[in-house]
Amino acid sequence: MDIPTKEYLFGSIFLLANKLQTLGDAVLEHMTLKQWLLLIMIFNMEKKQPSVTEIAEFIGSTRQNIRKMLEVLSAKGYVTLCVNKQDKRNLSVALTEKTFLFFTQFETKGAAFLEQLFDGINADLQESARITMETLFNNLGRMKMQYGKSDRHI
Repeated sequence: MDIPTKEYLFGSIFLLANKLQTLGDAVLEHMTLKQWLLLIMIFNMEKKQPSVTEIAEFIGSTRQNIRKMLEVLSAKGYVTLCVNKQDKRNLSVALTEKTFLFFTQFETKGAAFLEQLFDGINADLQESARITMETLFNNLGRMKMQYGKSDRHI
């Protein structure tokens, strides 16, 4: 079966995401791959105690999905949720020492995982893939204007 390149790439993005999630969930022992990614994204935000809404906007997800994941992570001791001092309707999120300990303990295993995943893909191909992904994200941003959707629903 000869699938046109654009259609192949479009479908492959979803298939790759599913396979990565399944494998990542098996590699991580105490959380899912999506929960780990959420912690990494919070860590990389400029604001050190962002609100649930700010995290959802930063990640491009719904506030409800982020809140559910954060509640699970809070129960496991990876984040603390507290009422925002400036806006009592919002929760602020802080990473705990347990999260930083997990990052440290998982660093070697995570690096090995990435090495295996990108085995046989040289630096030039990786850079091309990065540029392609950035272009796709930019295109999605423009498309949301056309289709009237906010970032959180794309």
